[in-house]
Amino acid sequence: MHNNILILVDMEGCAGITDMKQYDVCREKMAQETERVIRLIEECGNACIAVADCHNDGKNIVDCFSDRGYRCYEHIWSIQDMEKYDAAMLIGFHPKNGEPGFCPHTIRPDIAELFLGEKSIGEVGLMINWLAGHGVPVIFVSGDDAVKKELDGYDCEFYATKKAGEEDLDPQELPEQMRPYIRKALDLPGKERINYDDSPIKVKLIGESYYKWMPRELFSMENDRVVFSDTEEFVSSLFPFCGFLNIAEEYQRLRMSHLVKKVRQSGACVEKDPRGNELLHQRDWRALSDEEISYLYWLSESE
Repeated sequence: MHNNILILVDMEGCAGITDMKQYDVCREKMAQETERVIRLIEECGNACIAVADCHNDGKNIVDCFSDRGYRCYEHIWSIQDMEKYDAAMLIGFHPKNGEPGFCPHTIRPDIAELFLGEKSIGEVGLMINWLAGHGVPVIFVSGDDAVKKELDGYDCEFYATKKAGEEDLDPQELPEQMRPYIRKALDLPGKERINYDDSPIKVKLIGESYYKWMPRELFSMENDRVVFSDTEEFVSSLFPFCGFLNIAEEYQRLRMSHLVKKVRQSGACVEKDPRGNELLHQRDWRALSDEEISYLYWLSESE
C-alpha cells in the first residue's frame, strides 16, 4: 500500500462527459470521478492524498477538495514537495492529437505534436516521464480507451471510462467496476521501477505563424520545432510558453476575423477559386501559413 498518493485529474476522459461546451456539467463530472477514486483508495487503507487539477487553468475542482482537508494544486507547475509522494494516479485523461477517441489533443489545439526525443507522446506520456524524473511512479491511469496504447511498455493499471463504439459507462457503476483496478494498483512496486527518459522535448506547432511569437532568448528552435532540454525544463517553462501561444493564437484569430469581414464587405466569391475554397474550409484556421492567408487576401481584392 502506497501511503502518499498524488492524483492528477484531467477532464475530457472522465465518465459521462460528452459535450465540453456544457462546462459546469463537466466540472461536476470531473469532481465526481475524483471523489470516487479517493473513496476507493481510502477503502484500501490509510493514505495521505493530494489532488492536482490538470485541466485548463487548474481551478475546476480545487475548492471541492481543499475544503475537505485534501492538499490541492492548481495544475502541475504548482505542486510542491514532489519527493514525498510514493505514487501517482492519472484520472480522466484523453488521447493525444491525431488519435481516435473523445476530444483528442496534446495540451493545446495549437500544438500539433509533442516528441520525447524521437517518440511522439501525449499528455499521459508527458506526465509519466515528468513524475518519473521526481521519483514518483504512476500506478493507475483512467480515461478514454484510446489512451491505453500510450501505456505500451509501462507497468500500471488502466481503466477505460470511455470505449470506442460504446455508450459512456454509467458513472454510478464506476466505483464497483474500478475497485479491483485500484486495489491492484496500490499493490504495485514503487520507486525501484522508475526509469526517467532525459531526452529533449520537441514541440511541433500547428502553423508557421506561431513560431515567430516564440522569443529566441527564452526558447530554442530547431527544424521548425521548439526544443526543451528535457521534460523537467518543458514543464517548468509551460506557463510562459502557453502565454506566448495565447498571443500567437489571438494574432491569427484577428487576421482571420479581418479577412472574413473583408470578403463579406467586398462580396468576393473566394470559393470560386479551388485553392481559396480549400483554404477557407480547411479543418483548423490556426494552421494557415502567412502565404496562404496572403493568398486569400489577394483573392478578396482581385474580384
